[in-house]
Amino acid sequence: MIIVVSPVGVIAFRDSLIRKRQVQIRRQNRERGMTRDFMLLNLWPERRRTIIERLDFYYEQALSRVIGQFNNIEEEADQFARESYDRRGQRFDPDYHDEGEVAEAAWDDGVNHYMLLSGMRQQMIFAVAAGMYHEWDKQLREWLENELGHNFKLDKLKVQIWKQDIGSLFDMLDGWGWNLKVQPFHDLIDACRLVVNVYKHGAGSSLDQLAEKYGQYLRNYSQGSGNPWGNFVRHDQLQLDEDGLRDFFEALKAFWMYVPAEAISSSAASVPAWFEKALQPEGKQRSPQRGGRPAS
Repeated sequence: MIIVVSPVGVIAFRDSLIRKRQVQIRRQNRERGMTRDFMLLNLWPERRRTIIERLDFYYEQALSRVIGQFNNIEEEADQFARESYDRRGQRFDPDYHDEGEVAEAAWDDGVNHYMLLSGMRQQMIFAVAAGMYHEWDKQLREWLENELGHNFKLDKLKVQIWKQDIGSLFDMLDGWGWNLKVQPFHDLIDACRLVVNVYKHGAGSSLDQLAEKYGQYLRNYSQGSGNPWGNFVRHDQLQLDEDGLRDFFEALKAFWMYVPAEAISSSAASVPAWFEKALQPEGKQRSPQRGGRPAS
């Protein structure tokens, strides 16, 4: 799949010096048998395969080595309750103790043990989601940095690629024709981002956005008049089960499967202001490093 996008050199450089440089680039391209367009982003099949394989490995190993350790916590809690009953029985004195109270106390011990294990399992699911999302985020930024570095100066652009939030990067790619925001994986990736932020930072703007957009990730929460507490929400209501984790994994994987193999520059689209500004050291616009790679 090929998506046609716009280089900053075509749509942003307006002064006469840069226009002269563009003419020089086009002349060089014609001499090489190229058109005005050149390859802006390229995802080689081997790199796509490697990225997806790493994501698969992370998810599968996290399930088996981390989350899988909590598969039998009900049985473990029952065993803990029986052991508690046996320990209490060793000190049982019918003249002073009530057998029913001993059994109830042992049961409470088992319930408490189950709640502790269940809470730990929830924290492990959050941690796996966070690691998976951050790895995806870094891979995307590294790929953009490497590919854009073929045609543009990276002294300031690199900083911006790593500084912008993921929404700004998606806006940039959508401006180049990717249509990410209408893809089925978009909302799940957005929800994953917010869940991870709430897990890490607690209350704040991410919690507010999560409540507004994806309330299913908040325990005992519903918007509107049906919620007896109004729209009040706490960070400790955050919840994510294994099905939700799988949904996030499949969305991140679907993104990399969707990324076009090639993105070709043209004069048809737009670029964000932060991108253009990153190519304007000391208030002056700069030209691309070179004319670009020929599009295959």
